[in-house]
Amino acid sequence: MSENHTPPTPEEMGAKLDQEINEEVKDWAAEGEGKDYDNLDERIDVRLRHTIAGWVGAPEDANWKEIGDKMDAKTRNAIGKWVGTPEDSDWGAISNRMENRIRHSIARLVRARHVEDEEAEARWSDIGSKLESDVRGVVARIVGTPQKEAGWKDIGDELAVKMRETFDKVRDAVQKKDASTTVQSEEARKTVKIEIEGEEGSDDTPSVKSETPIE
Repeated sequence: MSENHTPPTPEEMGAKLDQEINEEVKDWAAEGEGKDYDNLDERIDVRLRHTIAGWVGAPEDANWKEIGDKMDAKTRNAIGKWVGTPEDSDWGAISNRMENRIRHSIARLVRARHVEDEEAEARWSDIGSKLESDVRGVVARIVGTPQKEAGWKDIGDELAVKMRETFDKVRDAVQKKDASTTVQSEEARKTVKIEIEGEEGSDDTPSVKSETPIE
């Protein structure tokens, strides 16, 4: 097992592998192997395998399959420990445990209960129903439905009533404004200023101006 490498953090792994590749290319060029790129590929492969094998705890001469199996086992054990499954659990057992844990946490958060059996853990359908009920209750309060447990149809009907009432108020306000504008225009049209102008003894027809409305 390789002891030459200290496992880096996930953020450092990419930079570390880039460094390994650069160093190997420099060594290959310094040794004067010319353009033997096949040899370079093999050297980089060996170096990266040794590095990653050291990270996952596999033998230094392990092939990629052995490294992958070791990496899978370490990851599986770590996640299994986190979710509370036995150390040798497979991914099926781990995923089931993880799903149960997540579902239990969400059910507790939204206060969902099993519909048929309150002693049993809430199912996803119970969680969905509780969330839908909570959302429906919020929307019902916003639109002002009179029913305590209003359904979506009741909410929709109440919303339609509110919209019609709002539309009617806007329409009435517009009609009143239009009527007022029409009356003012009519009064302005009727008002004519008339004045009588002319000279004494003149045969010219006098002009007439007045400020009184003409009916």
